This record gives sequence, C-alpha cells and structure tokens, in this order.
Amino acid sequence: MIRHHLERFGCVVVAEAESPAQALKLFREHKPNLVSLDVMMPQVGGVDSATAFRAMRKESPDTAILVVSVLPFEKTRDTFLKEGALAYIVKPFNAMSMEQIRPKLVRAFPELADQTAYG
Repeated sequence: MIRHHLERFGCVVVAEAESPAQALKLFREHKPNLVSLDVMMPQVGGVDSATAFRAMRKESPDTAILVVSVLPFEKTRDTFLKEGALAYIVKPFNAMSMEQIRPKLVRAFPELADQTAYG
C-alpha cells in the first residue's frame, strides 16, 4: 500500500523488505533517498525497527525516512520525529492520510511538486 501511494507521488520504489534487518541490508545496497519503515512488522518488535532506523540515520543523515506504525502513541511518534523522521503515519491509513504528508515529501524532494496529486 505504501508503494502504491509513493508511486502516485512520483517516487520510484527500488526495493521492499520483510524485516528491519533486510531493510537495513537493502538500504546499504541501494542507497535510496527515501525509506519507509514500518515500526511493527509481523514477528518483529519495534526495537528492531528503531535500531534499523537509527543505523540508517547515522549512515545517511540526509535520507528521508517515513515511519509507519500501528502505534498511535504520541511518545513513539515524537521520538521518531525528534530523531529525524520525515513523517510518522499511523495505520490504518488511506489516500487522505498520505496526501497530508505530500507537502513534507515535496519539501524534501522538490522534483515531486509537478506530480499529480490525488483527485
């Protein structure tokens, strides 16, 4: 679902991971400009995702990281945002939720400004 929405904004998705460890491996391999990272994946705890997030931020501080989570807790959101996440989206989300982060994506990637928004 994230892929679909990001592609609608003009992003090119180069890889998808099933775990934070795999995400970190693919991050190092592809060196993307933008990463979406789910805090709670099946059979994976939030600690693993937080560790992967911190490693990515340390290795590439300019990479934009979109954090996605089922955790609606302000403390969790605030922690990721303070540590440099581009945005924090709570699941379940929809086109309207994604449209709300579009301005942040455009600020980070001005080339996306010309892409068609949802309509």
